[in-house]
Amino acid sequence: MKRSGNTFELSASDLVGFLNCHHLAALDREVAEGTLPKPEVWDPLLQILSERGVAHEEDYVDHLVKSGLDVARIDGIDVTSSAVAQTRDAMQRGFPVIARRR
Repeated sequence: MKRSGNTFELSASDLVGFLNCHHLAALDREVAEGTLPKPEVWDPLLQILSERGVAHEEDYVDHLVKSGLDVARIDGIDVTSSAVAQTRDAMQRGFPVIARRR
């Protein structure tokens, strides 16, 4: 969750978090508003899981490319006006796959 002026920008992860735990969404909002510090937890197992997830995503996109699909790659992981514009452009141009590039 990210605050942008008087509104909040939500990611898919924010929505899943809300569906699983409304209290988590309230805590995320407090962090976005700056009234609660972001927790600093480092778990090496979660780090490994995250790295494996990224590798899986990259391998799957490579598989789609090798299968002959055109892939539009959007830089970064944040929801920015540039990323939204690039995504909209890729959709309008008819790309069958739109993926983020880290």
